[in-house]
Amino acid sequence: MVCVYCAEGYEVPTMFRRHMETEHQLFNPRMAFAHLPEGYIKVDCTDIRCRICSEHFVTLEEIGSHLQSVHYKHFDLNTEIGAQPFKFENDRFKCSICNKKTLGLRQLSRHMHTHFLKYTCDSCGKSYATNTALRAHTRYTHSREGHICRKCKTSFSSAEALRAHRLESRRCWQYLCNVCGERFVNWELKENHRREIHGVEKRAYNCLECGESFACRKKFQTHFKVSHTDDSYMCPFCGVKFPTRRILEDHRVVHTKEKLFPCMVCLKAFSRKKNLVQHMWMHSEYKRFECKMCNKQFNQRVSWKSHMKSYHPDLSVSEQQGKNNNTKLLNTE
Repeated sequence: MVCVYCAEGYEVPTMFRRHMETEHQLFNPRMAFAHLPEGYIKVDCTDIRCRICSEHFVTLEEIGSHLQSVHYKHFDLNTEIGAQPFKFENDRFKCSICNKKTLGLRQLSRHMHTHFLKYTCDSCGKSYATNTALRAHTRYTHSREGHICRKCKTSFSSAEALRAHRLESRRCWQYLCNVCGERFVNWELKENHRREIHGVEKRAYNCLECGESFACRKKFQTHFKVSHTDDSYMCPFCGVKFPTRRILEDHRVVHTKEKLFPCMVCLKAFSRKKNLVQHMWMHSEYKRFECKMCNKQFNQRVSWKSHMKSYHPDLSVSEQQGKNNNTKLLNTE
């Protein structure tokens, strides 16, 4: 959290509020908006008090009415204040407008924007809080220049070409190590680098709602969404909750027994698309798995493992994997 008057940063909301009370009794409101050419300034409204009589209020609108009616301060209550209100009670991150719970400050900030959407894209219907954000969306999504990389501004003829560029161009990788400045293509690689190269301890993710601790960020996110928010998707058959609609649909076939993904070669049907993709390797001429003892090849890993157990029981699967030239394929399969 950064002070808009002196730019000092604070990790703890209570320390930020103490700084505002002790260091900025006198201030110029124009300075707060000088750094913000458009849009809304983010304001900590956990403890709103009148600077004249110290009375407490819940919302900015309430203190506005108070200043007008009690202290005869003249301003238009019908005009937008230009601020997004944030509240940090017990260090939890909950929307001050709709009370939605979020994992952290970044997720809360993104959610707050949904309450202040004013500009809508005519092409796809997405909305944004500022005109600049809408123009950026239009340029990078609907521009005649094609598909543009946000980092290096290079144009590409297709979305596939842009995706390939993002994987190949190191300077356009999104995740940056804050210690040495090296870039990474995903968050997991960056965190592994920080631990192995810079000795940064692996972070534990503690749920502020129930106190449960997680070593994996993804498991923590799933737990929080399913257990403490209304954003999860519940199975109508068994009542189990899932973090995304896609995972729910994968689960639903357990109850419905539907097989909507047929193989166009042998017409065998599957309940999930990933199972069909795996099955299609059976019809491929390329053999991914090889027994190094007898040079027999297999399309599927399960067939290779069955062969190893039946014909080479004395050689463990892990030992065979070490000898196999296709170890990399096995690990990514």
